[in-house]
Amino acid sequence: MQLDKLDPRIRQIIMEYFTLINLYKPDLIEGFYIYGSIALGDYSLVLSDIDFIAVSSDRLTNEDVAMLREIHDKIRKTYPAPALEGIYVTWDDLGKLSEMEPYPYYHEGQMNASGLFECNPVTWHELKTCGINVLGPAANELHYELDWNQLIALMHQNLNTYWLGWITQSSKLVSSKSLALLFSIDAVEWGVLGITRLYYTLRMHQIASKAQAGEYAIGIVPERWHLVLQESINHRRGIKKSLYRSVWRRRSDALGYMNYILNECRKLEDNRA
Repeated sequence: MQLDKLDPRIRQIIMEYFTLINLYKPDLIEGFYIYGSIALGDYSLVLSDIDFIAVSSDRLTNEDVAMLREIHDKIRKTYPAPALEGIYVTWDDLGKLSEMEPYPYYHEGQMNASGLFECNPVTWHELKTCGINVLGPAANELHYELDWNQLIALMHQNLNTYWLGWITQSSKLVSSKSLALLFSIDAVEWGVLGITRLYYTLRMHQIASKAQAGEYAIGIVPERWHLVLQESINHRRGIKKSLYRSVWRRRSDALGYMNYILNECRKLEDNRA
C-alpha cells in the first residue's frame, strides 16, 4: 500500500471511501490503483481528479452498483474536490481493449452501470508504469503486456479526430469552445497542454504529465509559443496572475500554437509511415 505517498487530502478521501466499502462488503474490492495526474506527480487539489481503477474477482452485481452509487454520493457531498473518478473492472479485464466487456464506472458525479470509460492503451500504460497501488499487488507486477505501437496509433487517431475537431470548433468566430478559449484559462490550459502532452508522447515514447510536457515543449518549440505555454503551466500549478494583458491575444496564441503542434505531430506520423 502506498497511501503514504499521497497528499493528506487525497489520502483522507480514499480512506473514507474504503471505510464505506468495508461497511457494505469488505471483500468487494481486491485491487485499487491511482493513475493519471496524481501518479504522474502533477496533480492539483483544485484542477485534478482522483483517477482510480478498482479491481474485483467478478463483475459487480446490480446490488453492488447501487451501493457504490450511494457511497460515491456520500463522498462527493463530503469532499466536493478533488473528485473520485474511476472504473470497476476484474483482474481478467486489465490491459484489454476491443475485447473488453462493458463495466461500471463513476464519472462527473454519476455512477454508470455499464460502459467503456477510459478503456484505452494510455490508461493501461499509466497503470502499469506509474500506478500507485492502494490495495493489491504492485502495478508493475500486473499480468498484462503493453503494446507501444498500438498506443502510438491510437494517439495519431486521437490527433486527427478529437484534437482536430476541438481546434476547428475553437477557431470559429462564435461557438461554445471559441468563447471558452477566449474567457476561460481552464480551456486555454486544456487545449495547449493537452495536445502538447500528446506531442511529447509521440516524440519521446513516454507518458508525461501536462506540466512536464509543457516544460519539455518550451525547450524545443519556437520562442513565440513560450508565453502561452508558460501561461498554461502557471495555471496548472495554481498561479492565478496572467502573463497576458489581452485575452484576445492569448486566444490567438493558443490557437496558433495548437495548429503548430498539430502539424508537428502529423510530420511525426508521416515519418513513422
